[in-house]
Amino acid sequence: MSVPPKVRQMARECVAVRTRLLNRLVTGVCDAGLRPFGVRVAQVNILCAVANSGPITPTDLAAALVLDKSTLSRDMAKLLEKGWVETQPGEDARSHLLTATPAGVAFLEQLHPIWAKTQKRLIDRLGPVLVAAMSETVNDIWSEQGEPAA
Repeated sequence: MSVPPKVRQMARECVAVRTRLLNRLVTGVCDAGLRPFGVRVAQVNILCAVANSGPITPTDLAAALVLDKSTLSRDMAKLLEKGWVETQPGEDARSHLLTATPAGVAFLEQLHPIWAKTQKRLIDRLGPVLVAAMSETVNDIWSEQGEPAA
């Protein structure tokens, strides 16, 4: 069967496919560096966001990180279990706020050398122009939504 030109174009040029593949590459490199610490990059991302933004509601955190609440909840359970994040009462009885604990902040500081090494590896692999363009795009999106959490 011959593949129609429009289908070939979709396979060659799809931004979504390439972005997902790039995400898997970056996540794989980061997770490999974090493996000895028993965490994944998604959890570190959430912990960083809480440390930089807290106290913050889970709803605001999920919105800032563009995560669905169930994904945030699964990763947050691990951060709470490790004692890196704590909850405190919110404005009403049904809400709560998330705050990074001193242990959570210390853990992030401990990870900094691994983060720096991984950043360099990714910039070398992807190229500084692409990394700068991605950062600028994400910063533009965050500025449209309000102050970033991460």
